[in-house]
Amino acid sequence: MRPGFRSLTPPLIAILALSAGVGCDTEAKRQKLQAEEEAARRRAETEPPTPEVLSQVRSATEDFMHEHHQALEVEGTSFTALTPNLFLVGVSVKDREAGNRFISQLTAERLRDVDENWNGDTAENGTLLWVIDYADESKMRDLAQRHGFEGEVDAIRREDQGYRRTASWGHRSWLDDYLLWHFLFHRPAPMYYGPGMAFQQMAPGYRFQDPARPIQPGDASGFKSAAATGGRSAVFLGGSAWRPPLVSQASGLSGQAFVAHGSGISGKAAMGSVSRGGFGASGRAAGGGIGG
Repeated sequence: MRPGFRSLTPPLIAILALSAGVGCDTEAKRQKLQAEEEAARRRAETEPPTPEVLSQVRSATEDFMHEHHQALEVEGTSFTALTPNLFLVGVSVKDREAGNRFISQLTAERLRDVDENWNGDTAENGTLLWVIDYADESKMRDLAQRHGFEGEVDAIRREDQGYRRTASWGHRSWLDDYLLWHFLFHRPAPMYYGPGMAFQQMAPGYRFQDPARPIQPGDASGFKSAAATGGRSAVFLGGSAWRPPLVSQASGLSGQAFVAHGSGISGKAAMGSVSRGGFGASGRAAGGGIGG
């Protein structure tokens, strides 16, 4: 395994290790192995991101905010893991000039980098990237489709297509559809980080854009039929959630790409350069090293 992959959280390594029991020569042993694999998969689905992964996303987010919003002071950041490779990021900021506070809504997507050979073909090069970008409705649809759960979010939308229902916090927005999916499909509780503090787990249903008004069980009850698999997303049932997409599979990328490295990041590309054929294909950019 190339060094770049050490930052990937691979619960399936343990699961596949269980599968290596070639000596399982009885039906009882085979069934026991299957049960152990299934239990490992279920645990992996709901486990929070590792401190290493959280530190990578935090470092990339801080660098992104510092580079593009120097007038804003970051007061805290929340990380909502939709899948192991896709986060909603809420950055609590204070505008130093105007004095007002608001939440900046971002996404963090982990991708496998590629290099292009002389023939124009691309192949992954062993490096993992975090791409930080602004969250909006159109981009989130693309991201959810790329990571395999847009159909499940659509099922939530179909339960209330006109956004007529009033939730405990008021009227639902497109962003709440993804947070409802996060809640219904039992994703790990969001994590929060503030300057000088450790990562802190938030309560289930935390809505980073309106922290005082979380999703209540009653809010989600009318959407339970959208979770037809009993609250287990198809991306986990099929195992695809653990494999980051290739940069070459993600057309029209925007945002800022950072190389995942240990408990931080190292190297970055200019805004939008990933969309021109991949971070590796467009060449490494020096500087911007944060973390280990």
